[in-house]
Amino acid sequence: MKTVLSNLKGFLLAFALVSGVTPSVAQKYMTRNGYVHFKSNALVDDDVEAVNRSMACALDAQTGEIAFNVLIKNFTFRKALMQEHFNENYMESDKYPKATYKGKIVDHQKIDFSKNGKYKVKLAGTLTIRDIPKNREDEAELEVRDGTIIITSAFGVACADHDIKIPKLVEDKIAKVIDVDFKVELKEGR
Repeated sequence: MKTVLSNLKGFLLAFALVSGVTPSVAQKYMTRNGYVHFKSNALVDDDVEAVNRSMACALDAQTGEIAFNVLIKNFTFRKALMQEHFNENYMESDKYPKATYKGKIVDHQKIDFSKNGKYKVKLAGTLTIRDIPKNREDEAELEVRDGTIIITSAFGVACADHDIKIPKLVEDKIAKVIDVDFKVELKEGR
């Protein structure tokens, strides 16, 4: 039996080499310590602002597929009351505990992940907040630095796109489009 398996492996390897198909090793990068920040520029009073330092991200450099996962309750605010209202009233984080993004780096094959460099890239995918998916395309910067992949971006998220209701009483205090920025430093993983 071992001889049959050994011969089969040898045949498959020879076939791959002759046909021009080469076995590939996927380059997967990941982190669980990404940074995401949002800010609602208020018309009156204080800006609403929060940070989350535990965003997870995974990137398959071979396919350009990228995914983010953010636990809503991990956002921290300057004021405890803002955090409470955010989780209970606006995001309903017990019911909708996470926000996700699944997409792809457009033209990822133009990126040389083996050497240092900076690239302007486009991310195309689906952002899901409160279980409501929204297709989007956003600009980002990708930097390869000594084997680490650093991705940064800034974009707007419309509250209406994800059914985030803003009560009339505070509509002047919360923007209709929230400014979001993030940074992830991805290390090669298996």
